[in-house]
Amino acid sequence: MARQTAEKNGRIALPFSASIITAAALALAGCAQPASMGTAGLVPPDIQSSQDASDIAEKPGTPKPSATAEDAAGDADSASSLVTEEAAPAEAAVPAPTLMPQGNIKASAAPQPAAAERTALVPGTYQPSAENTGVPAGTALVPYNTSGADLVITRDGTVLDGLEIYGDIKVRAANVTIKNSRLHGGRHIPGSNTGIIDANNAAVANLVVHDNTIIPDKPSYYRDGIVGHDYAALRNHIQRTNDGLGIFNRPGGPAAANVRAEANYIHSLTYWSYDPAHSDGTHNDGIQVQGGENIRLAGNNVVANAVLGEGSGPNPRGDHAGIGIMLQQNVAKLANVVVENNWVDDGQTSINIAHGKYANITVTVRSNYLGRNQYDFGNGSTYPIRIISRAASTVYGLDSNRWADTLALLVEGRDGGIRYNS
Repeated sequence: MARQTAEKNGRIALPFSASIITAAALALAGCAQPASMGTAGLVPPDIQSSQDASDIAEKPGTPKPSATAEDAAGDADSASSLVTEEAAPAEAAVPAPTLMPQGNIKASAAPQPAAAERTALVPGTYQPSAENTGVPAGTALVPYNTSGADLVITRDGTVLDGLEIYGDIKVRAANVTIKNSRLHGGRHIPGSNTGIIDANNAAVANLVVHDNTIIPDKPSYYRDGIVGHDYAALRNHIQRTNDGLGIFNRPGGPAAANVRAEANYIHSLTYWSYDPAHSDGTHNDGIQVQGGENIRLAGNNVVANAVLGEGSGPNPRGDHAGIGIMLQQNVAKLANVVVENNWVDDGQTSINIAHGKYANITVTVRSNYLGRNQYDFGNGSTYPIRIISRAASTVYGLDSNRWADTLALLVEGRDGGIRYNS
């Protein structure tokens, strides 16, 4: 497609009080006046992994920091739950969820839980779907920031609850919660990689994002769902973004990323034939981990299928996106990364493990449920779990992953579900 023209970004700085913002207060809330927003403080474009059939190695790039956050009101798990043993981890019992075909993005566990019961459900014991993620049914939403300018949150403890939020959200504070809301994103085309929620700032800590519907009104190759460090993403429904979740420690900051993503439903990523980072168009990933320590991905349903952006040329991979869950080290070395009890399907690869610019990579990938709808590289050659280098990779729990349709264990081999590039 033709190159899109970046529009001028606006922003509204929100020095919210630490108290919960109620719907009534937000209806006519007075915010600082919009001001023009340049690119200062924004990270340069995210160079994602190569999706070529013969080369899935990473390209150098700069991501956005993300960290772990706890919702004091609705989530009892503590931040300490992010820390799990990387060396010789104990094998968890395989749950008995209701399994549905991964290629069907409307698949869901039945019966669906009531909204009030969501927080009691254990991620990985049920399959996230449109019915049990996103804004809970019956929630009355109040339109907010209808101008679509960027919302810049600078007050620690800010809570956004029950809102129809327009504009990209720039979090620059600690202990922020965004919940039970419909996030539309900005109406402009960003000048560089960002997210509908951008948690790249050094001030971000303990950001919690739960039970939101995140679908951009104006999709862009620069607009992901949630990106950054030090956040918890729980039970969100994300679609039509470039990537769903972007995870990495803050460049130049501490080694820890501190991110927990659980029970999210991610699908229908937007493909663009024009992408400043790739000659073959966007490489849309459901969850892209690019570096950092203390990362847990559990109980998510990631269907890495793609839909065409308005005006885009055809996708050379058909309706397949890039990677369902990408674990790579193009920003920093990974440590204490656990990927378990997720449903993953579609894309060029469902789960990709790449050591990148480092000599080796160590991750835990266990008890996930893999679909069979990956891109066909020819003669039925597909990659449910792809590991770039056998010699450089230590993957705990690899032999505990299963096919979603039969519950049979994956094995190494062309048709077994686990494949090595070398």
